[in-house]
Amino acid sequence: MTVLIIKDWRGLKPPEICTVQSLGCIIPTDRYNRIYWIAKIVDHMIIESHPLTDWHFAADGKLCGRVDTGAWKLEVEITLDEFVVLSVA
Repeated sequence: MTVLIIKDWRGLKPPEICTVQSLGCIIPTDRYNRIYWIAKIVDHMIIESHPLTDWHFAADGKLCGRVDTGAWKLEVEITLDEFVVLSVA
């Protein structure tokens, strides 16, 4: 398994990075307050990520949601083998 690290993080608690499959279609909202879609990775380092809104798991286990950066809006589907960043509450 590839180990990813985050280039920059602002927050008191370090986030957790995991695959969608490892979540098992459950994200405990009492433990995590944000889910980030990873937009760009360079040499195992997360360079760009954006928070998901209105997220849900599809029947096939994919994590689906919206990304709104202000400049553009995008519907994303994150497959089971892709990584996400979970912000610890």
